[in-house]
Amino acid sequence: MIGWLLPRFVRVNWHRFSLFFLAMGLFTACSHPRYIEEQEPIAMEMPQFQQGPVIVIDAGHGGKDLGTNSKSPHYEEKILTLDTAFLVEHYLQRMGYRTVLTRTEDVSIPLEKRSSIANDLGSKVFVSVHYNSAPSAQAHGIEVFYFNSEKNRGRARESKVLAQQVLNQVIDVTKAKSRGVKHGNLSVVRETAMPAVLIEGGFLTNSGERQKIFQTNYRRQLAWGVASGIDKYLKGH
Repeated sequence: MIGWLLPRFVRVNWHRFSLFFLAMGLFTACSHPRYIEEQEPIAMEMPQFQQGPVIVIDAGHGGKDLGTNSKSPHYEEKILTLDTAFLVEHYLQRMGYRTVLTRTEDVSIPLEKRSSIANDLGSKVFVSVHYNSAPSAQAHGIEVFYFNSEKNRGRARESKVLAQQVLNQVIDVTKAKSRGVKHGNLSVVRETAMPAVLIEGGFLTNSGERQKIFQTNYRRQLAWGVASGIDKYLKGH
């Protein structure tokens, strides 16, 4: 357990460190508003003790794997996913859940390691955070993937329910276009033993959606939606 407690201190400081650079204009080549610290969508009291189930949050990409990216305007998906994952963790902890992130800094984590972290911890839920891209600059909206396994229909069914709850809450908060819940043969949701989903929080290749994603408060809203969806799913079981 001590091994997981130490990174928690690192996570808090890295979160502040990353937000500092975002606030100072990490994406300086972008023609978007400055990052401004805004009020959280929901204010909650942090419980003194966290005894809820473990939830593993996976920040997509990292290290040499930039994810979807561009030099002009400059953005890297891996930075946005890590910041969003920290925000999801922040809200889940305030709800009383115990959380573990698959990465807490800009490093490359093998896909199989991400799922094995959740499996080894006996995580109740696994959620992977990503942002999207498409050849067409018109593509926009949020979608959530789960693995529709033929071998484990129970887990597939629960993953679909989780995906729908997360999507519903995220769309309700962000007012973004819903692209629906979809089956995806993706390693992190395929190899996990518990209900698992991967959220694509919008298209960085769409200029309008990209502007929103660059805004701190929008990512907070998205993260709140993800956390609320997980909370509703777990409270329904």
